[in-house]
Amino acid sequence: MNYKKLYSGEHLKRINPNWTFEKWSYKHTFIAKMKYINNLLSKVPKGCRILDVGCGQGLLVKEFKRKGYDIVGIDKFYSNEYVIKEDIFDNSFEDNSFDLILCLDVIEHFNFDFQEKLIQELTRILKPKGKLIFSIPNLAHLSSRVMFLFTGNLLRTAKISYHPGDRPIKEYLKIIKKYLKIEKKKGISATIPGFFQLTQLFPQYTSWLYWLIKPFNVIWGWCFNVVIICKKKKK
Repeated sequence: MNYKKLYSGEHLKRINPNWTFEKWSYKHTFIAKMKYINNLLSKVPKGCRILDVGCGQGLLVKEFKRKGYDIVGIDKFYSNEYVIKEDIFDNSFEDNSFDLILCLDVIEHFNFDFQEKLIQELTRILKPKGKLIFSIPNLAHLSSRVMFLFTGNLLRTAKISYHPGDRPIKEYLKIIKKYLKIEKKKGISATIPGFFQLTQLFPQYTSWLYWLIKPFNVIWGWCFNVVIICKKKKK
């Protein structure tokens, strides 16, 4: 799969007109995450109903719709043949509507007060035997811990205006466990100090370095991003 076509960088281009995917600091993490998500989706029966929450222009939805999947996106700011323009907190979906829900790098954009409400709403529209897949930036990744040790400041996953709900992954897990059963956690991009920052500064030249630090992903708490696979709890 050409992962470049799954991200347009539209909002980043408004900030920096010279933005390119190849020089994007998040490039390696994005590709690794989407490879994993693609592998998970490829095992889902095509008869399952899938929702991609906060999907933007719906590029992932478009890709899997083309492959014959029953998938739709929802986003507050976009509308097209693949995406329904609705607020997730005021959506038209009935209870138990979807077999699989994707919430990829979305929850951190909500303030703390709304994060639990989001999980509650996604649980409502998830079918009894359905699964929910989150990917979430982790404020307590390894480089952030080291930064805090020496400076007293955490190394945020993005500007606070962009990720107002940024928090350590274990705090997210605590909230998720109230409503869903966690089946698996997958670390993406262990932030080994110095090495990880080089892959961000020079993404076009450091695929080999990113590959070298990949084995440390097994320690998911060290990682910049964590994919969490959940299923609905039995009542």
